[in-house]
Amino acid sequence: MAGSYDGAIIGDRFRLTPAPTLLTRTASIAPIGFSRLRSDARHVRAKDVPPEAAYSLHVALQPTAVNLWIDGRHRLGKAASAGDAFLFDLRCNPVSELDGGFDILRFYISQDSLDELAAERGWRQAVRLETDRLGAPDPVMLGLAHALLDRVERPSERSALFVDHIGLAFHAHLTETYAVVGPPARRATGRLAPWQLRRAIDHMVAHLDGDPTIAQLAIECGLSAGHFARAFRQTAGVTPHQWLMRRRVERARELLLHGSLELALIAAACGFVDQSHFSRVFTRLEGESPGRWRRHHRN
Repeated sequence: MAGSYDGAIIGDRFRLTPAPTLLTRTASIAPIGFSRLRSDARHVRAKDVPPEAAYSLHVALQPTAVNLWIDGRHRLGKAASAGDAFLFDLRCNPVSELDGGFDILRFYISQDSLDELAAERGWRQAVRLETDRLGAPDPVMLGLAHALLDRVERPSERSALFVDHIGLAFHAHLTETYAVVGPPARRATGRLAPWQLRRAIDHMVAHLDGDPTIAQLAIECGLSAGHFARAFRQTAGVTPHQWLMRRRVERARELLLHGSLELALIAAACGFVDQSHFSRVFTRLEGESPGRWRRHHRN
């Protein structure tokens, strides 16, 4: 099972060094995985895929020539463009042949995790994924791929809340776009109860300098990860990750205004990875750098 999302094994399958990989624990059974596959080689034929009850979805980040075999039969040959998506059932030995270099974001989910998250959404039957349009443009998946690029390439700046949120968005898009199921019997909707919102917020504030996950916050509220994430956003108007970033910036403003700590120490006290990460987030939310904000408001 580990080979499905292990960076070294995925890289070897595409004849690369270990592929940068992110894992999310939005499902309790197995993680959802995100890997970047990139090569300048003129020609690469991937190795055979051991059969597994799981799916991978590859999003092209640059144009590349693709030939695909499924269970030994040639299924597709095309010049793929950035944003083209290829959904593979890993039980069927999908093998790619890529020419002219490639840059791909690979999304992975096991059948067990797919079923677990689908049950939380109220689907009436087991989910199966398929498409008759291999290599068709999928702008939603391209957007998710670009959102993940920095996190995949910068291990030190990985936020569990952010990665978990992308995992849930990936699952939602899969079930709405590629799932062979009937419409939902019920959809988990509604808002968090006041005590649930307070408990989630208290947990994030208590771990402001840590890296809480959606699963941990959901347990605090007695909910599944998917239900919690949707209910929190409907209640608070932002995702848990966005709320946490704003609260960290609020705390940083207090320290900038009323203390003399260096920026690196403020970054650490507020849960940012380093001063550079702190400066980028603070500038995005406040419109100016922490140093300039401190000089402006103290004057």
